[in-house]
Amino acid sequence: MWRPLVVTALLVVLSVGCKETIIEHQIPEEYTNDLLHADLIGKVVQKGSGATVVVSQVSVVDSAVISPQDGSFEFRDLRAGNYDVVIRAANYRSYLRTNVLLEGGGITYLGEIDLSTVPDLVDRFYPENNAEIVYDWRYGRITISVIFTHPMDRESVERAFSTSPPSEGVFTWGTYTQAPQSDYFWDEARNGFDPGATITTFSRVTSFTYSMSAKDSYVDTSYTFTLSTVAKDTLGNHLQFPLVASFRTVQSYTTIYGIQSNPVHGDIDIRPINSSGIEITFPRRMDPLSTESAVTITPAMNKMFLWPSGNQLRIYTGGPYLSDTTITVRIDSIARDKDGILLGKSYAMWFRTAPFRVEYSTPNNAQLFVSLSQQIILSFNSYVILSSVAPSFEISPAISGSFSFGGTYPYENPNQIVFTPSGTYIPNTKYTVRVTTGVRDMYGIPMKETHIFSFVTRPN
Repeated sequence: MWRPLVVTALLVVLSVGCKETIIEHQIPEEYTNDLLHADLIGKVVQKGSGATVVVSQVSVVDSAVISPQDGSFEFRDLRAGNYDVVIRAANYRSYLRTNVLLEGGGITYLGEIDLSTVPDLVDRFYPENNAEIVYDWRYGRITISVIFTHPMDRESVERAFSTSPPSEGVFTWGTYTQAPQSDYFWDEARNGFDPGATITTFSRVTSFTYSMSAKDSYVDTSYTFTLSTVAKDTLGNHLQFPLVASFRTVQSYTTIYGIQSNPVHGDIDIRPINSSGIEITFPRRMDPLSTESAVTITPAMNKMFLWPSGNQLRIYTGGPYLSDTTITVRIDSIARDKDGILLGKSYAMWFRTAPFRVEYSTPNNAQLFVSLSQQIILSFNSYVILSSVAPSFEISPAISGSFSFGGTYPYENPNQIVFTPSGTYIPNTKYTVRVTTGVRDMYGIPMKETHIFSFVTRPN
């Protein structure tokens, strides 16, 4: 509450000609601050905490308990100057604000102070309280990390640490991570961490990572971890109250909020040969039967359904995609998750495949010093009808030869065509190869553009 400067009475003398007029203004009697004193007020959000507020200048000047009704506190008629304010409450972190300036005749308001439930010795931890972390069993193990404000006694910390559900694991001191761990034994270099100087005595470490064993690491599970007051720093100071935090694992390495896909919705120029198929990642584990029955693909094509994990659907279309085609995948809202809950909203995504074409050749374009017996290898982005290649292949100067698939039976590459010359090339000569649009993919779709490249043979 603002109050004016204290003046017991104000006398104003006005001279008008030979007359004097006296005007008197009275100041409220309850206002007592002068220019040498000020008030300090504030409010603690946790009004039922019974917090004590202490103000000091080197030594304690005054203290007060917050109001249980609204958490407010006040200090009246403090001498003007700078003060340190400390707020303490059981099971809350001590609050400290230094050099709070109180100006004479005024009121300083500290605002609404929200006390932390993180113990004094703890700086930060992972996972955060009430967090959802993405964890897939293929990634290995759940990790829990804590950074302290002071060097800690390792033995007491490890005795003070527990999880619910109970788990077994390994403590790695001097590390801090914010993601599930892929290996049981911590590898700082591979995981992007620089451990700094080699730790020998462990007398100054201020962080640890607890790597939960694989048998205790579950998807779609709620965990709580506790660090009790048994934990202490190397000077013997214990946590004033336990650190307790809960988190939940979510089985989706792509998203926890919506459905994602590979190819990504709206992608273009997608290679027709795709070893991953169409992958749909849900935010929760799905019921295969209802989900598969809800899937439609346009244009119509074969559908084979695979489930690499409970929340990931892989759709195989029976071979390479149709080239130069927009493919749309729809999942109706009737799809259900493992708990029988409807998807509730229809999902649709599309992507467009690349035209059928030569991706690269051997020799490559403008290559020099090519062997006189070099085979010409054409690699396409889809499977090829072998019989369509010979009528569409031109080489100048002309040289005869035969055509076959790449690879060796039974490991042939149907997207790779090999031209084997029947003789040798002319030395130190430029050859130009034209692959015309008569070449067709396995669905009978022709190349959209002629592919041309040249190379020069080596001299004798």
